[in-house]
Amino acid sequence: MTDPRSGTRFAVYLCPPAGSPLYEAGSDLLGYDVRAEETRPLPDFLRPEDQADAGPYGFHLTLVEGFFTDPALWPDIEAEVRVGVACLSPGAVLTLTGGRVEVWDGGETWVHRLEANAPLLVLHTLLLARLARFVTASPFAGKVTPASPAFEQARMALLHTPRGLDSWQPHFTLVQPYGGDDPAGLRARLEALTAPHHAQTFRSVALFEKREGEERWRVRAEIPLGGD
Repeated sequence: MTDPRSGTRFAVYLCPPAGSPLYEAGSDLLGYDVRAEETRPLPDFLRPEDQADAGPYGFHLTLVEGFFTDPALWPDIEAEVRVGVACLSPGAVLTLTGGRVEVWDGGETWVHRLEANAPLLVLHTLLLARLARFVTASPFAGKVTPASPAFEQARMALLHTPRGLDSWQPHFTLVQPYGGDDPAGLRARLEALTAPHHAQTFRSVALFEKREGEERWRVRAEIPLGGD
């Protein structure tokens, strides 16, 4: 397995504003404030190993996967994101609705799953395609084989990921990889935490980075809609 600290990586995420109720709740749950770059105590119903995968990323919803890149390409990557965001119609906002808690990966991954509005789906598709040329390596390398479905092979060849587009599942990862013995209790806590946030609106996207030799991610740039 590749060392998670090796290589520079970029991603485009939706990250709630610092200090907002959603951001504070998510950061407490993950045990890490990605904007402040500070760890937080985990809630008493989770162990550090329950957030070993999710915690280093900070609280976010993925628009473009965490791909490897050359650090010299950062100015081009940021410029491409800004141009992509500028393509949206004036007054467009990124809206998520229909929130619910889902459990994936045999009980290991707990997410807040939502549905994207048209501008958000368009932006996801546009940025995933336009940023592909800056990818030097994919975290999905080796996971798509000649035996994989043809559409996944096509996506991997063009976009470096088998996920996204018309099968995109927008979500905030809440817990990963959960190995506790009280899934019913965990569900109740997560449903209470997410209940006020089943509809959300964003007016910016965040360019994230993970630097060479580091495990945790950070916010590199906040890019508002409308070119503000």
